[in-house]
Amino acid sequence: MVFWFGHQMVTEGKVPFFRDLGPYFYPMRLSLAESLRAGELPLWDRHVAAGFPLLADFQSGAFYPPHLAFLLLPFFSAVSVLFLFHYLVAATGSYLLCRHWGYPPYLSMIGAILFTFGGVVVSLTNLLNHFQSAVWLPWIILFTERCLQLCYWRNFLAFTSVLLLQFVAGSPEFYVMSMVLVVLASLRLKGSSPEIGSYRKIALVLLGANVLVLSLAMVQLAPTVELFLHSRRSQPIPYSEAIDWSLNPSNIFNWFFLDKEVDTTLFPGMRLFFLGRASFFVSYYSGAISLFGTWFWALHSSAKEKGATFALVAITLIFAFGDYTPIYPFILRSFPLLGLVRFPEKFFFLTYSVLWFVVLRGLFVFLGAEVPKQRRAVAALFTIPLVLLLLYLFVRLNTELLSQFIALRAKAFPVQYPTFTVAASVLVSIERQLFLSLALLILLFAAKKRLTRITLLHGLLVAVAFIDLETAHRDYQYLLTPSFVYKGASVISEPEPEFSRVFYYPAGETLHPAQYSVLARPSFQGSVSLVYSNLLPNAGVFHGFDYFQEIDAFSRRPYLAFLNFADRADPETRFRLLGSLNIKYLISFRPLPYKGIALVRYFPEFPSWLYKLDRSVPRVYTVNKSVAETNSQRVLERLSSPDFDMLREIVLDEMPVIKPQHALVATAEIVRYENQRVIIRTSLNDSGILVLADSYYPGWNAYVDGKKEGILRANLFFRAVALSAGDHTVEFRYEPMSFRIVFVISVTTIFALIVTTVICVLRKRREKAPIPAS
Repeated sequence: MVFWFGHQMVTEGKVPFFRDLGPYFYPMRLSLAESLRAGELPLWDRHVAAGFPLLADFQSGAFYPPHLAFLLLPFFSAVSVLFLFHYLVAATGSYLLCRHWGYPPYLSMIGAILFTFGGVVVSLTNLLNHFQSAVWLPWIILFTERCLQLCYWRNFLAFTSVLLLQFVAGSPEFYVMSMVLVVLASLRLKGSSPEIGSYRKIALVLLGANVLVLSLAMVQLAPTVELFLHSRRSQPIPYSEAIDWSLNPSNIFNWFFLDKEVDTTLFPGMRLFFLGRASFFVSYYSGAISLFGTWFWALHSSAKEKGATFALVAITLIFAFGDYTPIYPFILRSFPLLGLVRFPEKFFFLTYSVLWFVVLRGLFVFLGAEVPKQRRAVAALFTIPLVLLLLYLFVRLNTELLSQFIALRAKAFPVQYPTFTVAASVLVSIERQLFLSLALLILLFAAKKRLTRITLLHGLLVAVAFIDLETAHRDYQYLLTPSFVYKGASVISEPEPEFSRVFYYPAGETLHPAQYSVLARPSFQGSVSLVYSNLLPNAGVFHGFDYFQEIDAFSRRPYLAFLNFADRADPETRFRLLGSLNIKYLISFRPLPYKGIALVRYFPEFPSWLYKLDRSVPRVYTVNKSVAETNSQRVLERLSSPDFDMLREIVLDEMPVIKPQHALVATAEIVRYENQRVIIRTSLNDSGILVLADSYYPGWNAYVDGKKEGILRANLFFRAVALSAGDHTVEFRYEPMSFRIVFVISVTTIFALIVTTVICVLRKRREKAPIPAS
């Protein structure tokens, strides 16, 4: 079923391209792949954000073992394999967990289908770090319960290993949510099996496993903390951003009703029936059988179980609703750490996990147990199709009322498609659910009454559950053939040899590339290829282009200072500032009739405009005129001033110990340019300062003719080193001391685990060895 769901990845070489995959995750994974193939640790990426600590970006999954696929396969082939692998992780883990709970094989298959191909997990495929973390949840719950039931070292080690896999997959938020579910599963297990031990034992097991995970992952965690402290995330994000993508309560209906459909002829890639934009989880749909399972559970579960479950669902929904509930602002004030989490809708993953358990529990009780009041249970089976039939008849007989409702929503959310098209899609969706519910009614009734071979009925139930979710969500993968990434034409044919950066110039009020709009209505595939053909950040890294804009969630403080200043500046001031940052080309979807830039070419097919800045600094250059300034705003004012000669002077955070005597005549040439190493050959007739227009960041060291020298911060963003007159070889190396220290911690922890495992194995063998007769 997994291979059928993603068969186009295997047979046609297609890969998902939706939302952040193209401009963000794939370039990041490409940098990771190139580092692995070069035999180096993925510590730094020189192409993005004027140089960025790749390892410190938790979403990179730099130490996630499945990413070794990038070392063995071509890039997009590895991407396909990784998607299928993670679907398999979700499917096998959820199946084994259901079997561990005592569910029969057919119901365990249904549980695997609902978890793997349900809307929540499939929606996460466009957010690779969250997707790769979420699929490990069933395995974590499974090994949690095994570890608590039989607290052997091998079970504890397996539990810790799976936790570690989820942690290094790249999503701390989903790891924390998984731990919440682990605690709930432990409490449930304790309630049903008192023999597992005390609450103190449970707490020690969970605490010990998490301490080990943090120790093992310290090599990834410490660089992330360092970046965190140098970024905006060290402070709570603005409230307007913290509540963005709050769960609209009306989206809950999507759990059992398809309220949108994929349409790749449209720019967003989908047609929404009632809302203006897609939610964080593009789909919540969990299959028609989920409604039956929930209904059976509500009828036959105990009052205590209902109360506890409803409380859990209500609490998680309060967090997920975010701005749609007046409680969320109070929650943010009471728990400041939540201010570091964007998109409250993520918390629906907790709700979804509880509901998944509820559905399976309800189906098991109805099909696998003798429930009281059998007639009432069978009668309840007919309720869902009857309600859907009445709903369909009402809508079918009042299509004008449906159209008016859709038109009312369209006024609030302008759309690109006519109302009658949406109304027809709504009717088709209701018909689909009605037919599915009738099919499930027949199968569930026959299974309950054992009207035919039970194995056949169980197989048909599995088939209907899979066909339902496969047809509903296969297209939500947005599979495209990636040939346009490498072979498609672009606004600049190839990077120039002198190393310069391209810059996407948005049409809005901010220079941050949060979104783009074009003077056309491309199809979905056209909009994706447009990102690559116009070299929007960071799509051009596939061809070696370099960028200044940061699109990572960890925006460093100098970049924020740049945005705060540049967003308020006039265009000509902006262009002077951009030129001082090694930016040579501007790409815009609007004409820019300003001074300071020259039109290179207009591309009507996109449409877009390519401009060249009148003046920009090279990647490496030398000066001997400098001023000292530590205030970022005043530095930016100086850089953008008409009086500032960007090729002859710089702004430093401290004055260097140089005493120039003559007008500087100097040359500087990059002879080796790698992610973690840059070698420059320079010649000066007088003392001066060599500037490398790459990010200033802790861990970089400078060596002048083999001797270590101090690095200066130049022009707020860049690295510089003072030089005496003469010929020099300057080498910049990325050698973060923090990484070296935590690497020792992680390796020591691994060694300790190996030693402990060997001791346990030897002790067990000694205990099993027969005692010789005396």
